[in-house]
Amino acid sequence: MVGKARVGRKIKFRWGTPAEEIPGVREKGVACAGEAINVTADDSGGWRELLEDAAENQVEITLSGVTKSHRLEDDFFAGNRTKYTEVEYENGRKISGTFFLASHNTTGVYNDAVTFEATLQSTGVVTVTPGI
Repeated sequence: MVGKARVGRKIKFRWGTPAEEIPGVREKGVACAGEAINVTADDSGGWRELLEDAAENQVEITLSGVTKSHRLEDDFFAGNRTKYTEVEYENGRKISGTFFLASHNTTGVYNDAVTFEATLQSTGVVTVTPGI
């Protein structure tokens, strides 16, 4: 598609305080999960019963791309692995909170750029700000 930007390129990933955009991120994923509380008892008639509220909520962000920035890798090795994080969509919708850099992988170097993948896990409350 010549002349049309792909939607994925308009999603921004920011890391740290102040929140700085990490360049070269091509693919981003956000997975949300909540651990159910099983309250099944003898009088449940053989059916599982779960409480409405989750015992634990979590958000995981996965990233991959090609970049000359080594900020995530540097923070991983320096032990600076828990930071404020934002994922902002093109309509202004934003997912933000404190995230732990659980993994970081780099492969290949070409013209000082590396291919990378990273996984971040939420720690604490994650906020979702609606877009327009």
